[in-house]
Amino acid sequence: MDFFDALIRYETNLWNHVDNRLKAAGAPSLAVLSSLRVIRRYAPSARVQELRQELRITVGAASKLADRLEQEGLAQRQPHPSDRRSSLIALSPAGERALDLGVQVLQDALDEHLAGEDTSALASAVQRLDESLTVSAAVPQ
Repeated sequence: MDFFDALIRYETNLWNHVDNRLKAAGAPSLAVLSSLRVIRRYAPSARVQELRQELRITVGAASKLADRLEQEGLAQRQPHPSDRRSSLIALSPAGERALDLGVQVLQDALDEHLAGEDTSALASAVQRLDESLTVSAAVPQ
């Protein structure tokens, strides 16, 4: 339980720290930044499904998120060329600029906070734990 409590406290602290830095720089929130990063990663064929999968949210929440990004002028939807039930999501020029600014602020904040840490080892450990949990969650109980 101590590990779990410490991990959750750290995640919340880190999220708030980075989110405050983003806000101070006029960059999008960390939640929006995460969404924009997913859209860029899957460009030019990002869909609601990729947002759902990468952010681990429901399809409904991912669809509303895509709507909000479009309303804020950060993304644009267009019909999927071969699937009438789906649409493609692309970053708008404003979304590209917001993402670039946000990534730079995020990277600077992490570089300052994690100076001297072996971030590759930390990332590998967290990724390994996440993959293990994802696999165990997929196994019927």
